[in-house]
Amino acid sequence: MADLAREIAASAQVGDIFGLKGTLGAGKTFFAKNFINSLQEKEQEILSPTFNLVYSYQTKKGEIFHFDLYRLKSAQELENIGFFDALKNGISLIEWPEIAADFLKKNYYEIEIKTIGKEEEREITISKK
Repeated sequence: MADLAREIAASAQVGDIFGLKGTLGAGKTFFAKNFINSLQEKEQEILSPTFNLVYSYQTKKGEIFHFDLYRLKSAQELENIGFFDALKNGISLIEWPEIAADFLKKNYYEIEIKTIGKEEEREITISKK
């Protein structure tokens, strides 16, 4: 999954949006960490945005915004976290994107991660919406 994250990051451009879907523990944050670090000059600690809702990182391709929308109660809260500006001005990785679905039309790629069989096995489905 780390290799896939790096491969997708290599072709990502400003304005691209990646929705990361999957159950708790499926590997959404793991995917995001590998995606972001593959575009860094030097690897750094990539934190889960579960409590802060969003972190941003300066990379070789511009700013990457890493969102976790799990705790949002309504789509109205998206404005408060700079969501719409981020979509236009950087590359966005969005864990739990469902609450923002109405706003994810252009340059949106959905990456669904499912655990299968053994704990370390994953099935990943990528679709352009």
